[in-house]
Amino acid sequence: MGDFLFICVMLTVLVSVVWIGILAFEEAMKTEESKRNGEELVAWLTEAGTKRFTPEFEIAACAGGLKHVEAEHPAVHVAAEALDETALGVAQEEAPKVAEKPAPAVASTWGACVEKMMALPPFAKMVNPFFHVAPKFVPACVPTDSELPGTIMIEKLVATPPGSSVPYVNSPLVETDSIGEKMQLRVSICDKGSYAIKIAEFDF
Repeated sequence: MGDFLFICVMLTVLVSVVWIGILAFEEAMKTEESKRNGEELVAWLTEAGTKRFTPEFEIAACAGGLKHVEAEHPAVHVAAEALDETALGVAQEEAPKVAEKPAPAVASTWGACVEKMMALPPFAKMVNPFFHVAPKFVPACVPTDSELPGTIMIEKLVATPPGSSVPYVNSPLVETDSIGEKMQLRVSICDKGSYAIKIAEFDF
């Protein structure tokens, strides 16, 4: 009876070890798949960084430099009979001046770029393996947040003056940030414990 009980205990331990090993392997594979998502994103952004300041770059929302946005001027609808000849003449003279006013030059934002980028074939079918949904961009990986595994964190790196104790200052790249200038970025993914795993640093 004692031998039988010992064998049962050992079999239970063996099955438990094998099961834990399988779960650990599956979790590790999810982390590896998340890293591949990050690597694919880095590859695209790195290549875009070499082209986005050229006129031939096709994705305007991710282009560098400034672009002109057509200003919207509300049309003034006034019945001709409601104006005297003097007022009508002034309105006709002012209309061309408004039309000829140059459109303001603005830079693209990261939010607009992400929207266009994630609709491209390489990213449209990208999946967060932990939750089987499209991967999200987050400002930080926080170990206490169980909803962050598989998400992507992008930081902008700003060089500090020579002689500083740190070579650069990092901060999250958020939707409202301008991307008109050349930038240095760092892409990381949040692993199963919501800890950051750096993928790469590159110019964009």
